[in-house]
Amino acid sequence: MRRVHLLIAIVPALLLAACTVKVERGPSASAGPPSEAERIVQAQVDAFNRRDVDAFMATYAADAIHWAYPSDTTFNGAARIRAHYTELFSDPDASRLHATVRKRMVQGPYVIDEEYIVGLPADDPHVSVIIYEVRGGLIRNVWFVEDL
Repeated sequence: MRRVHLLIAIVPALLLAACTVKVERGPSASAGPPSEAERIVQAQVDAFNRRDVDAFMATYAADAIHWAYPSDTTFNGAARIRAHYTELFSDPDASRLHATVRKRMVQGPYVIDEEYIVGLPADDPHVSVIIYEVRGGLIRNVWFVEDL
């Protein structure tokens, strides 16, 4: 519970920063190599774009939780997350599913993305702010920030 209160206190500041800072990775990027947290999150985004549920789930801890920010549990545990994304990836209406990271901020184990997502059934296009917490090389928590 203490973690939730801490996140409620710090996430608005991180979100404000995420809206003003853009991390670009590519041939022209001058920053150092991506952190472990950023590499894990990027692998998850890449697997999402390929609709590869096995590669997607390889980035998650067994006890990972998806949250609707700040504290409502959406999916609890990797098995439930897998079931949801297996269904989404196999939905014919999601055949052009693709997420583009517009902005990214990395702060220690937290990666905050603004993602532009197309191809979601009945919700196209969609912009999400997503906060990933990576610990021990795996995604432990994901907060989806909607309509603040």
